[in-house]
Amino acid sequence: MVNSRSYKVGLIRAVCVIMATYFFWIAMTGMPEPMIVRSIFVSFVLFLGFLGAGVATQKNTGSVGWYNWIFAFFGAASSIYIHLEYERISSRLMHLDEVTFGDWFFGVGTILLVLELTRRTAGNTLLIIILAIVLYTLFGNFLPGTFHHPGIAIESLFEQLFLSTNGLYGSLTSLALAEVFMFIMFGAFLQAAGGMEFFTRVAEAATKRAKGGPAKAAVLGSSMFGGVSGSGVANVYATGAVTIPLMQRAGFRPQFAAATESVSSALGQLIPPVMGAAAFIIAQYSRTSYIDVATAALVPAFLYIFAIYAAVHMETNRLGIGLFRRFENPPSMISTMRDYGHLVLPLALLVYLLILRHSAYFSATMATLAVIALSVLRPATRMAPKVLLDAIETGIRRIVSLTAILLSAGLAVSALTATGTVFGISAMIINLAQGHLLVAAILVASTTILLGMGLPPVGAFLIAAVFGAPALTELGVDPFTAYMFIFMFSVVALITPPVCLTSFAAASIAEADFMKTGVQGFFLALPAYLIPFIIIYDPIYLNPFDQSLESGLMALATALIGIISIAGCTIGHFVTKVPWILRGALLISAIVLLWPGLFTDVVGATGFAFITIVQLLRKSKQERKGGDAAKAI
Repeated sequence: MVNSRSYKVGLIRAVCVIMATYFFWIAMTGMPEPMIVRSIFVSFVLFLGFLGAGVATQKNTGSVGWYNWIFAFFGAASSIYIHLEYERISSRLMHLDEVTFGDWFFGVGTILLVLELTRRTAGNTLLIIILAIVLYTLFGNFLPGTFHHPGIAIESLFEQLFLSTNGLYGSLTSLALAEVFMFIMFGAFLQAAGGMEFFTRVAEAATKRAKGGPAKAAVLGSSMFGGVSGSGVANVYATGAVTIPLMQRAGFRPQFAAATESVSSALGQLIPPVMGAAAFIIAQYSRTSYIDVATAALVPAFLYIFAIYAAVHMETNRLGIGLFRRFENPPSMISTMRDYGHLVLPLALLVYLLILRHSAYFSATMATLAVIALSVLRPATRMAPKVLLDAIETGIRRIVSLTAILLSAGLAVSALTATGTVFGISAMIINLAQGHLLVAAILVASTTILLGMGLPPVGAFLIAAVFGAPALTELGVDPFTAYMFIFMFSVVALITPPVCLTSFAAASIAEADFMKTGVQGFFLALPAYLIPFIIIYDPIYLNPFDQSLESGLMALATALIGIISIAGCTIGHFVTKVPWILRGALLISAIVLLWPGLFTDVVGATGFAFITIVQLLRKSKQERKGGDAAKAI
């Protein structure tokens, strides 16, 4: 056993630098042959993964067992084998040419290593699902009914998974080494240059004159940082360590403070540019560009963040929390922009290049290089060599953990596609729903959430999209809308009780009850469960100005009023304390307002106006009673 922690740490850092240098180099000079570059990427991931980059090894003692060294070097050797045998592999005829002993040895070994790395990264759930799919692919010919398929020989399945660009070295691997790699590196360098401090200071400066400022700053700061980090749980630990204690000191209950951070961090994954890597998969599956996906996510993301902000405002008023200062002289927007404002330029460059229809890969590469170059302009953002190395290692570690999931999902999707069973499962969903879109959507959403309770969002999305999107499309939903629907629920799974991983992370910081935090988070994020169902009937929130500017503005205005209604319902405070019967009326008004259409807008707005008047009258009456009581004293 190797016990030298410093040796391992140094080796990991050196390999991370080599990996980053290589993939930045090919981004600038051009990609090698697909199978060559994809196998190199997989080898890097396996080597670093089994040395502990991105996963826990040996009970976090820092040591690496002898078997992990064997796994790491075997993973590295697999790409050498592909490179040496590339001419034969690339010219062979599938299902006709012989599969050699070397193919079996390196192929089976590499696939098993990918599955083991996935188990260490994402837990047993995804591994069990993938093994079940592989077994079903091999032996589904023995099953009756919808799940029966003609069967596939083990050699044919192996060829598809290892000796082609449809399995382990397929499109998801290509996505991981290009767009996912570069966007995660962009986020890591932006964070190292002071991105998190920038977002936090902007949020604090924007809310310093608002009641309940720490909670409102947490909503804005955590959601903005979540759009860059791409990981809900990691975001909670990164920002929650600061925001949650501040919220508690301001007077918020521990479970509310934890839920606010949890939901803001999780739903921040809907905010471009990173979007938990799912944006690139949606673009690939729906044959649209990344900029279209990012643009479509903007309005739902804004509505979700506004929903949390509105709920925080209601809770602030309910508890009577006033102004709170983290610092005696809180940072101003001017000083923040003076010290960190130039970090907006790489983001602006990224958006500009995407609007010009450059590839997401090229755009993210240029934006990342811009972060490194522009960081030298101010002392607060200047990155010393050690900080640059830390940023590289941080980015590569995130890539390793995410890529393990993408590689395994690629194996699962390839195996399912080989049998044609995807269409059978989709047909089963349609039959269970008896052709009703709402029932089918509920089945798909429930399945996605269940998968998301045991898998990271990108894993839940990939598995659910394989059978869920065709079912929704068959019932008349646009393919792009179907993928967005599934993606939204894969993110929502992070905050859905009883598992709700981000709530668990936030509750541990706040020392709050885990289940109470999860339930509170569910109610804070209630619009995130409602809006996707509206989208599948009318995708106006994905492109509100597609028809006209007026209709888009009307849809947004009524949606915002509807979200305020939901916040009043869930918090129980709107102008003043809300009786239960009016809370129910607020919820009904909210749903009607969120549903697009002139008639529903008028009905919902009328209901909301009536409730507002009732609450204003109740508050006036309470104030008069309070004034009379004070006079009597």
